[in-house]
Amino acid sequence: MPVPPFSASALATTWAPTLLLLLPLTLLLAYAALLVRHRGAAPARWPLGRTVAFVAATLVLAWAVAGGPAAYRGSVQWTGALSVGLTSAVVPLGLALGDPLRLWEQVRGRPVAWVRGRVARVVMFPLLASALSAAVITSAFATGWFTQARTEAGPWAVLQVAALVTGALVTLPLLGDELLPRWCGPGLRTAFAFVDGLLDALPGLVVLAAGDSATGQTLLAVAESVGLPMIFAVMLQWVRADEAQARDTDAQLDRQPPQADDGPDGPDRPWWESDPRFAGRYGGPGA
Repeated sequence: MPVPPFSASALATTWAPTLLLLLPLTLLLAYAALLVRHRGAAPARWPLGRTVAFVAATLVLAWAVAGGPAAYRGSVQWTGALSVGLTSAVVPLGLALGDPLRLWEQVRGRPVAWVRGRVARVVMFPLLASALSAAVITSAFATGWFTQARTEAGPWAVLQVAALVTGALVTLPLLGDELLPRWCGPGLRTAFAFVDGLLDALPGLVVLAAGDSATGQTLLAVAESVGLPMIFAVMLQWVRADEAQARDTDAQLDRQPPQADDGPDGPDRPWWESDPRFAGRYGGPGA
C-alpha cells in the first residue's frame, strides 16, 4: 500500500495494517477479560492506574508495529529504529505497570506455577534478562537483520516479537509481584534498573559508532526516556514497601501486651528491644 510523503504529521497518522496488530489486540482483549472476571472474583477493585498503563502500552504497541514508524521504515531508517525501541522498552514498561500477572492470579485464586518456577526465575533474573534484551536489539542493528526487516514482513515480525518478549522479561520481574528471589530487595531492584538503563543504551551507541547518527540517536532517546521512569517506578515500590513494613511493625507492637514501666529512677527501655524487626539484636531480650 503506498504511503504519503514523509512528514511529522504523516508519521503520526499513517497506518499500514499488518498481522502484527494481533499482538496488541490479543493483549488488550485478554486484560479486559481478566478485569471482567476480577469484578466477581476479588473483593477489592483493581486500581484504575494499572488499567490505564496497560491500555496505553497496547496502543503504543499498535502504533509501533502498524503505524507511521512501521510504514516509513523502508524509506526513513530511523523510524524503524523508533518502532523497535518502543516495542523493546516503552511498551514492556507500560505492560509491567499494568501488573497483568497479579491480576491473573487474583482471578485464578492461586499462583501461576510455571511463571514462578525455577526456570522462569532464571530467565527473568534482571541482569540476565537485561543482557539478553540488549543483545537481541544490538545484534539486529549490527547484522543484516534490521536491514532485511525494513523491507520484508517476516524478519520484521520476528524482530518485533523478539523485542517485545525480551523487554517484558526485564520489566515484569522488576515491577511485578514476587517474581524475584526474596533476597532481591527494593534496593537491589533499583540497582538492577540502573544497570538495565545502561544496557538499553548499548544498541544506540553501537549504531552511532557505525556512523548512522539519526538511527543511533533515536535508539538512545528511547532508552533514556524509559530509563529514568523505570528507576523511579522501582524506587516508588521501595518507598511503599518500607511504609507497608512500618505499618505491619506498628500493628505487631499494638498487639503486644503492655509492659511494666521501669519506674521513675530506672532507665527507659530502648525502642529497638520491642521492635520485632530487631528481636535478638543489640543485647535485647533473646540475644
